[in-house]
Amino acid sequence: MLKEIFKPEIIELIEKKEWKSLKEVLSDWPPQDIASLITSLDEKDAFIVFRLLPKTMASEVFSELDANTHEIILSQLTNEQVKEIFLELSPDDRTELFEELPPEVTQKIINLLPPQERKEALQLLGYPEDSVGRLMTPDYIAIKADWTIEKAIDYIREKGIDAETINMLYVIDDNNKLIDDIPIRKLIVSNPKNKITSIMDGNFISIFVNEDQEEAVRTMKHYRLNVLPVVDQNGILLGIVTIDDIMDIMEEEDSEDFTKVSAISSHDVGVGIITDLLKSPITTLYKSRIFWLVALLIMDFVTGGIIQNFETLIGKYVVLVTFLPVLVDTAGNAGAQSATLTIRALALGTVKPADWIKLFFKEISVSTLLGISMGIGISFMGFIRGGFNIAKVVILSMFINVVIGSLIGIILPFIFAGFKKDPATASTPLITTLADIIGTGIYLTVATLLLG
Repeated sequence: MLKEIFKPEIIELIEKKEWKSLKEVLSDWPPQDIASLITSLDEKDAFIVFRLLPKTMASEVFSELDANTHEIILSQLTNEQVKEIFLELSPDDRTELFEELPPEVTQKIINLLPPQERKEALQLLGYPEDSVGRLMTPDYIAIKADWTIEKAIDYIREKGIDAETINMLYVIDDNNKLIDDIPIRKLIVSNPKNKITSIMDGNFISIFVNEDQEEAVRTMKHYRLNVLPVVDQNGILLGIVTIDDIMDIMEEEDSEDFTKVSAISSHDVGVGIITDLLKSPITTLYKSRIFWLVALLIMDFVTGGIIQNFETLIGKYVVLVTFLPVLVDTAGNAGAQSATLTIRALALGTVKPADWIKLFFKEISVSTLLGISMGIGISFMGFIRGGFNIAKVVILSMFINVVIGSLIGIILPFIFAGFKKDPATASTPLITTLADIIGTGIYLTVATLLLG
């Protein structure tokens, strides 16, 4: 990366106060690399580099910075400077930044904006959190069906400079209802005297404004779209979602799912704890991990209580204890496997919540084969350590635990989905802890029945 090569030179130029040379060095850098450089510098030097950027570039770089750096830079800028930066941002980038900043800072910045931009910002922020409405931009090109192609091209020349993209044009009626979308290449190769209706086919894909952002991701991936129009319940065109926004959402959703699968709570502290671990405060990391650790600890006490109830049996057959870890761990691993496959299938949309019965019975077949295989695998050690009587206990327990653990892994994501919760909340630590509790009970119950 550029920052790794030129960072020592940048720091030297700052120390010597050679601002002209520093501006020349940074003039050809992409905004992403300048943002990466700024986040790697101390606060004083980071602010100096940012203030040396031209106004337009400063806004592009600002949109690439993390939330902590945003607050640091904003705290050192005048109101007029803040206003200039946010006016240069596109509405969707502006909304994304508002969501990251503390509410009081967001409110202060919104009040600095001119009336039209303030109205636009408040409208976008008025949609539900994580909805497509928060993601869309109102900067698109809309044309009328009765226009000539020549008139439409002239309109694009006039308004296109302020649009997010002109690759796709949207045909609307007099009520602003979306009736078609047309790639710009169709206009370019068509007769300028023909009307827009001559190149319309009436086929288009759109998404409802209150739909979850993940649905926009799935829709654009499925239809291989670079831009997706956003409509209200009456089909009125409100804005568009572009591929760059979708890529950001995909990264954010993947990070969020990763934290949930690992039993880390990112809701209150943000997924930045994964992508910016070194800069995250100790208290933030502590808060993200303590809840599930305590919850799982309490659940583990149940396992201890089960073992205590079988003290007499364990005292008579001490060798049973040596098989307990491998039995419950295998059950937990089997459950984690099935849960991972289910969560991913639900996320991709290849499995729907209504499919849980089909998947449940399919998993019975798969887990039965796995249980038989693992039972055979543990049988040898069962015979070696405890003879025939112990071997039959561990073989049967292994079979039942693998089947039960796998079914837990399948059913938990569907349960969370049924309660409108993210299926990824059925995390690996939660499944393995449940497998510990149930697996321990099954093992010692089987031992009691078979050994008396």
